[in-house]
Amino acid sequence: MSARDQNDPFAPQNVCRALIKNKLITKDQAKALLQRRSKIEEELAKESRLRMASFGQKIANPVTFVDVVTRIGPMRADGKPGALEEDVIFQALAAEWKMEYKKIDPLKLDLNIVTTTIPRNFAMKHLVLPIEVNRDVLIVATPNPHNMEVIDDITRVTNMRVSTVVSSK
Repeated sequence: MSARDQNDPFAPQNVCRALIKNKLITKDQAKALLQRRSKIEEELAKESRLRMASFGQKIANPVTFVDVVTRIGPMRADGKPGALEEDVIFQALAAEWKMEYKKIDPLKLDLNIVTTTIPRNFAMKHLVLPIEVNRDVLIVATPNPHNMEVIDDITRVTNMRVSTVVSSK
């Protein structure tokens, strides 16, 4: 693994390590995921481009290894029934990163905060969702809490301190 990958929380080896540590996949499942990675990434990127083109947009969120794992859907190794889902993967990553995980319930969102805090296009492009204001701190849910450039932009635009919680896409 390169030095860059060691620092990338979404590097395939780092995601696999977190999933193995949380007993969500086995080492053999991790090897199989890594072997199928390139083909699945290509499929997902193509689908994303087509989907964005149908909306008249060029920018699509990059495909991550979490997307690959979700697409393949390996059976859970922790004894619970079913395939590994995106929410469970992000819960494991949040635990690995020592951050809070928040499952977003659209019916419980404060639409005033969601719609007036940051521009919709920015939120969609960077996968950030303002969910709460608590004592002049804006709480933002995102699958990538490590993107400090985006967090700094939100701080500048809102003139508030920003705290992040991990959520699925």
